[in-house]
Amino acid sequence: MKSREKILATAGELIHTKGLNHTSIKDIVTAAKVTKSNFYYHFESKEQLAFEVLAERMRQFYALAIGPSLEDTGLDPLTRIDLFFKSMKSIGQSPIGELGCPFGNLAQEVSPTHEPLRRALSGFFHACSETMATCFEQGKETGVFKPSMPSKELADFVLAQLQGSLLLRKTHKEPKIIENNFELLRNLIGQWIQ
Repeated sequence: MKSREKILATAGELIHTKGLNHTSIKDIVTAAKVTKSNFYYHFESKEQLAFEVLAERMRQFYALAIGPSLEDTGLDPLTRIDLFFKSMKSIGQSPIGELGCPFGNLAQEVSPTHEPLRRALSGFFHACSETMATCFEQGKETGVFKPSMPSKELADFVLAQLQGSLLLRKTHKEPKIIENNFELLRNLIGQWIQ
């Protein structure tokens, strides 16, 4: 692994585990086994690194959870929603899920103090919600879901419940919370199936 990728990967793990404010450049270079000058060769500042870590995490999340499920228009919308929940359940119940959602953790930490990062996270959450709402709308158009389904509001609610589930999983160190909450979400969405 090249030093730039090592720094990004290491910083992503440390920020997810300790938080951005409690992760120093010294922590990153020590864990990545690179020099400080090597860090500054690739990144102007810890802030630039934080944005790049966030962008990489977003790419990974889309590739792992969003693309193969919600955006796969070759599948019917109900199957796409179910696949998304399965991906999220797998992530949430994994050992990494015990750390909580990297996006939710970062949002809680920086939203009051770092407006540019807050805006980037807000854009990410909006994009996730819009992708799910589009899937719901396509389900309405194809007759899978009732026309009365409030697609945008339901997508926002589902996203909020996913974040809350991951937060409780992290707090209680109990993976079963993910399964229970996702089943309730499936039942809720089931109320709008034709």
